Amino acid sequence: MSLKVLVVDDEPLARMRLRDLLSDCDEPDTELVGEAAHAQQALDTLGSTPCDVVLLDIHMPGMDGLRLAQ
Repeated sequence: MSLKVLVVDDEPLARMRLRDLLSDCDEPDTELVGEAAHAQQALDTLGSTPCDVVLLDIHMPGMDGLRLAQ
């Protein structure tokens, strides 16, 4: 069984780094189920794609990560 992960960050380089870190994980097995560059995109993805973990940037323009988490 793999841990389904959604990455949410407005910075493309940060998303790339998180993708790299996730691909290096041996335990637990992880599956990147999506990426979002802003909160609305994350909400859209969460509405259609089940995930276990959201790696969420809290400082984003518009709706920030803390508000999204609520």
